[in-house]
Amino acid sequence: MYIIYRKDYYKLCFFWGIILCSIVCPTVYFLIVIENHSWSFASCMSLFISIAYTLFFGIQFLRKNLDFVVLRIDENGLFLCSKKNEGTFVSWEKIKYVLFVIDNYGSKIVIRQPNKDTHYLLLTDYFNCFRPKNAINAAYKYADDKKKIREVKDSLALDYEAIMWKIAKTEVKRR
Repeated sequence: MYIIYRKDYYKLCFFWGIILCSIVCPTVYFLIVIENHSWSFASCMSLFISIAYTLFFGIQFLRKNLDFVVLRIDENGLFLCSKKNEGTFVSWEKIKYVLFVIDNYGSKIVIRQPNKDTHYLLLTDYFNCFRPKNAINAAYKYADDKKKIREVKDSLALDYEAIMWKIAKTEVKRR
């Protein structure tokens, strides 16, 4: 079973904020102060922004209403949920295609059913600019038919029909 929680994104940003606050900003702060021999607006703002960033994501990480499952892939099917209590579960028998669309700016999952219902989940918050390798591997592992899963390098703004129109040129072949 492969699961992504909404809190995971805030936890990652919170820890990056701690690194930013403890290492990068004081270094920039002291370099500006040592170089100019005075306190400048830029040095104060860099410290303030890093602290505000860390506090914002720390508060978001501690909120209980943001602790829900965004993506679950298991032997029964896929569960997609972009907002709390608005999830969609689709069993493997009812899936025609699962497209993992990868762009330079993020990724998304598109599920198409035989009755032409289409479900989308934007994964940009969870994988940033990276390929969702673990999610793709989990889909291949649990799918009843491996031909249902396709990985495509295309724009995130496109819908299912536009992606399928040029899938022969944009599909990434699995080794």
